[in-house]
Amino acid sequence: MACPTAAEGRSAWQTPGGRRAEQRDWHAANFGSIDALRQAVDEPGLRRIRDEKGAANAVREVKRQRPKLPLDVAVTLVKAL
Repeated sequence: MACPTAAEGRSAWQTPGGRRAEQRDWHAANFGSIDALRQAVDEPGLRRIRDEKGAANAVREVKRQRPKLPLDVAVTLVKAL
């Protein structure tokens, strides 16, 4: 019966606030700014998705490519394109 205990421990660790803090730390350590992030992603591809399918789909694509990126940063990136 170790699985339920392990699952409870993991779910307790991954509270929404804890996950957001982990994502923010990762973003700050790897990019630090929106400009650095813009250089690391496929801007023309994201711009095309945004223009053809909408901003929400472009944000989903950013999150698919960089799952550790905080959602608000992904939204800001798509708006900045």
